[in-house]
Amino acid sequence: MSSVPEFEELCRDYVGWWQGGILEKAAAVDCVQHHAELWSIVAEIGQDEVQAIMSAAFAPPQERPSEYASQLLMQWELADPRDRWRWTGELPPAPEVMPIAKPAYRPAQSTVDAFHFVLRAGDPERLATWLRNHPDDAPALLEILEAA
Repeated sequence: MSSVPEFEELCRDYVGWWQGGILEKAAAVDCVQHHAELWSIVAEIGQDEVQAIMSAAFAPPQERPSEYASQLLMQWELADPRDRWRWTGELPPAPEVMPIAKPAYRPAQSTVDAFHFVLRAGDPERLATWLRNHPDDAPALLEILEAA
C-alpha cells in the first residue's frame, strides 16, 4: 500500500505549522524530507516526485487579480494604440523600426595631416588641386580649417 496520501497530508500539516509561525519554512521542509526518507517514500516514488509533492504543498497560493485591477488594465491597454488590439480584435501594430543614426563623416587622420602639410606649403593652386582630388574629404577638412 502506498503511503503517498499520508505524505501529502504530512506536507499540509507542516505547511500549517510554518504558516502558523511554529516552524521556519526551511525547518519544515527539512522535516518533511526527513519523514519521506524514514517512510521509504523516496525509495517508492523517487526524489523528484517527493520534491514535486513538497513544492506543491509549500507553494504560495495563486492570487487572482481583483476585478478592479482587470478593469484598470483593460482601460490602460485600450488607451494605448500599441495594446488596443488585445481587446478590439484589431491586428497588432507592426513593430517600430528605429533608424540607425549614421555617424558624421570624419576623414582619416592621415588625410587631415596631409591637408595641413599642403596648406602649410602656401601654394593656393596646389591646395585647390589637392582638394579636387579629395572631394569626399573637402567639406570636413574645410570645417576643421574654419574651427582652428
